[in-house]
Amino acid sequence: MMMEMITASATAAATTGTAGTAVGTDSLIVKNGEGVDIMALWQTNQTAGFGQIIYPTAHDTTRGWRAGCGVGVSVGLLALRQSFPVEAQEQIAVLIAATAVAGDVENMSMLLRYKKFSGIEASVMTEEQVIRATERLTTIENSIASTAGPSYGTPELFTADSDLLKANRRYAILGMTSRTAVHAIYCQTPDQGNVRVGCPGMLRYDIGAQWFMLQSRLHGEAMVPVFNSANKPNCFVGVVTDENAGTFVVTLHLALLK
Repeated sequence: MMMEMITASATAAATTGTAGTAVGTDSLIVKNGEGVDIMALWQTNQTAGFGQIIYPTAHDTTRGWRAGCGVGVSVGLLALRQSFPVEAQEQIAVLIAATAVAGDVENMSMLLRYKKFSGIEASVMTEEQVIRATERLTTIENSIASTAGPSYGTPELFTADSDLLKANRRYAILGMTSRTAVHAIYCQTPDQGNVRVGCPGMLRYDIGAQWFMLQSRLHGEAMVPVFNSANKPNCFVGVVTDENAGTFVVTLHLALLK
């Protein structure tokens, strides 16, 4: 099993929609895995518009799926319990609409789940498994200086600002939050195959702090990332931003596992 967050963006997106392009090293072509679903979808607009995705096996190839997007981080672009099945090697066409403000970057991210992916078997648990195995709750806080986007920026080590993790212990990442709104927060660990997994950086701590627990609960599957603190020299956290760079203080909400 593997989870992956991918991001598309458009600059000065027109009211009728502008084609989104993949950010950084992301690709909008579905990787060659099995049992692939888009489990979550969110968008950040600086002016109101919409988000749309079309792919060959969608409902249709004219509109596919479209939803309105207000100003800010719209976490519910896709209903939280729904998912889109997609096929390996399909091209996902992203259309982002706003009001064509020069220089404005609008971002859309999606969290894909591959039931089988050659060479990667992510360490994940269900919400119930985490609850039963939790010994203590803790957090990690990072102050991340972002670059002008669309960009994944330069991520920081989990331990860049403090190193209080217990040695050689397993931790579940329940969710992630930011003190100020940002399009997305993501982490990369060897335990997830060094693939980015993320969540919206909305100012809804009741959702963000339990994002992965919530996904597991709603979809009835193991979707809570787990990492071993022995891998901390290779565990990173970062943010996805628009053209407005800044410093974002983010919190990883963790459960120390028995």
